[in-house]
Amino acid sequence: MSEPTGGIATLGINLNIFIAQLVNFVIVLLVLWKFAYKPLVKILDDRSNKIEESLKQSDAVEVRVKQLEVEQKQIIATAKGEALQILETAKADADVRKQELLAAAKKEVERVVMQGKEQLQAEKAQMLHEAKAELIGMAVAATKKILESEVDEKASHKIASEVIQKMS
Repeated sequence: MSEPTGGIATLGINLNIFIAQLVNFVIVLLVLWKFAYKPLVKILDDRSNKIEESLKQSDAVEVRVKQLEVEQKQIIATAKGEALQILETAKADADVRKQELLAAAKKEVERVVMQGKEQLQAEKAQMLHEAKAELIGMAVAATKKILESEVDEKASHKIASEVIQKMS
């Protein structure tokens, strides 16, 4: 084998080996391009797309969280309003019930007082009747003593009744 002594050979490069290495490099480059670079780029693009989707979802989640916070505040405000309304209604119902109970108690007191008055009136009438009968008896006895035998018992009752009626 003869070694070339030309321009490239002076640099220590063999042209046949260089071409063979260049062909091998191109083949390795094409194989790497086809089986490594493209899948790697595809994986990176997919990952980039997933990251973008995750960011979009994250933004959507943040927006939804803010919406939920607003809704929560509205629900709480509504619940507080309803609670106040229920409380006011309960107070109004309690006041109405209180007035009803007071009215019923007042009626009961009036009934008891009226019943007491009626009972007192009946007792008063009974006492007056008993007092009149006793006065009549005393008047008859007094009249009998005064008149002794001159007036009979019917006349003395009549006189006593007249005296009592004048006193009443």
